Amino acid sequence: MSLVILAVMIAIGGFAYLRIAPGTSAIPMQWSLRGEVNWSAPRAAAFAFVPGLSVAICAIFAASGVIALFAITGSVLLICQIIHILLVRRWAAARQM
Repeated sequence: MSLVILAVMIAIGGFAYLRIAPGTSAIPMQWSLRGEVNWSAPRAAAFAFVPGLSVAICAIFAASGVIALFAITGSVLLICQIIHILLVRRWAAARQM
């Protein structure tokens, strides 16, 4: 994964931390098929999870010499992070109604 993708992930996570559901201490990490929250994580951990996972995966790839998968893995994880943040935003908006 390139450092650019990681920098984008960190920026998106920081933006989400500051702007999405600012008064909430626990952020949903998983939802059921009915849309109910299965489990939540502390706010900082929730928004830092995907960038942290990206660093860990890149370290494993680097140690095994599979550098060609960095960009693909980083792109997939960036999409996952964006989807998670959009779901959290929708969850926060529904709670304010």
